[in-house]
Amino acid sequence: MVDSFGVLGLIGTIDTVNHRGAELVALCKAFANAEIQLHESVVRVEACWLKIQLQLEFIRRLEPQLSEWHKTIQQRALEILLQKLHAANTRLSGLVKKSDALPNGAGEETTIVEVKRLRYAFTKDRLADTITDLEVWQGIFDPSWFLMMKIAGPEVDQQLYFMSQQQPPVSTHEAKAHAVIPVTQQLRRALKPIVDDGSRKTVFLLPEGLSTESVQNLAYSPVRLARRADNGELVVLDPITCISRANINSALRDIRNFARRLKHTDPFTFGLLECKGILNEDGSDTKPGTAIPPTGLSFVLRMPPTHSHAQSLRHRLLSGPSGEHDSLSARFDLARQLVNAVSYVHLYEFVHKNIRPETILILSRGNYGTENTERNDETAILVGFDVLRDAEGKTNRLGDDDWEKNLYRHPQRQGKTLKTDYNMRHDIYSVGVCLLEIGLWGSFVEYDRVDEKVKSSLGTTHSRPSGLGSTLAAEDDSTSGPELLKSPERVKDRLLQLARGTLRRSMGNKYSKLVETCLTCLDEGNKDFRDDGEFKDEDGFAVGAMYIEKVLQKLGEISV
Repeated sequence: MVDSFGVLGLIGTIDTVNHRGAELVALCKAFANAEIQLHESVVRVEACWLKIQLQLEFIRRLEPQLSEWHKTIQQRALEILLQKLHAANTRLSGLVKKSDALPNGAGEETTIVEVKRLRYAFTKDRLADTITDLEVWQGIFDPSWFLMMKIAGPEVDQQLYFMSQQQPPVSTHEAKAHAVIPVTQQLRRALKPIVDDGSRKTVFLLPEGLSTESVQNLAYSPVRLARRADNGELVVLDPITCISRANINSALRDIRNFARRLKHTDPFTFGLLECKGILNEDGSDTKPGTAIPPTGLSFVLRMPPTHSHAQSLRHRLLSGPSGEHDSLSARFDLARQLVNAVSYVHLYEFVHKNIRPETILILSRGNYGTENTERNDETAILVGFDVLRDAEGKTNRLGDDDWEKNLYRHPQRQGKTLKTDYNMRHDIYSVGVCLLEIGLWGSFVEYDRVDEKVKSSLGTTHSRPSGLGSTLAAEDDSTSGPELLKSPERVKDRLLQLARGTLRRSMGNKYSKLVETCLTCLDEGNKDFRDDGEFKDEDGFAVGAMYIEKVLQKLGEISV
């Protein structure tokens, strides 16, 4: 099957996808005609497909400008889509009485004559599976699509403008699909170099803009929640530190640039909250030439009004199997959302440096502060950008001995004296540790509920039964938690043992292998992520392309 795609090439694959997609839409329309109750599901399928069509047309127009790297990841994403379309068409075609009225080779659509008499619930379930397949694929395809926005030259802007001027949508689902174009244009503008000539509006905000009595900590997370004084809008205050930066002026520049780039982000697409600005709570100097790191700075991030409840992943993990993410499908969804969000941090040309369950928030519908908050339609987003920097920026290589943070750092980046500068693959290692915890669905870190001090659960015999402290300790090793944490390589080895053993038995071979790939992404023997010198290219595609191809797409291929 792969060989045939290679013969077809990217354009031939796009044509094949369009044919299969048209067949799927025709099948779905037959159900809408037969059962009025299925109309909403069919509209969702049509909306998904219309967005895909727009993106495929853009790729077709831009294909001569794409590097071989980018063509490869686009084609592999389309191969996954073809598999899902084939499965969906097979799933649904058994419910209809076929005729010769299916789409022909020219892509013309006609109507299927008759639907078999089936129970409504049975048909609805199959349509729901189809919607899930398309939406999961969309999540793994979007990062490779948005990666094209880094292509230098006018062609990308010209094609985006051309598509934005096409016939306006006439229905709600068409408008939703067409929204991908303005979102992409905003990202394109955000990725262009920022020239700070003094004419730009400041990104720094005054404390008076917040209702001080509304500020409160979020459990098991470094962020705080607050409300704006003028309209009561819920925001996240994400603290910033610059201690490890070699140059304070460059640190302030990166902080401002990141805030400006996140000015118009979509949290449900990018897994990053829209940034309103930077709060300067103590009035410290933030002007160029500042000699010492400013303090009291926080990113002010807008919570989407539809998802007003936030909980850290650490909070969820500590809660144990209480009905949330205790199913395989829920854990896979959460894993995909995390991997997506990290890909967009890198797309914005920054490294996070602080990925751990405390800095992963799960947003859900409901009113903040209520006990019975609705948990449906959740999305994971990244916060905790306290040591964030430009991917090319330099640091003082200053670290710390906080074991609960070092657990998520690569051995090269643990301790007070660091062995190497930070790069994107160090973020990928952190992702691997988090994916391991998500797959096992338990916390590697325990909190003392009495005095709120963090304590290690590694290698202890007195860890709580529902925790993973005893799991991390090898059965034939009596090493205490504190002793084990003094050896970063041994901790990494334990994590790999878990990935190859317990995780494989609970989440399957593919997920286990994916976690192992992340944990070994800086190892010399890793075939997927090699030496940094092999990642260099003119537009900065290769690191992002590697991550999308080896992690994001592989995760999307896993069926539950």
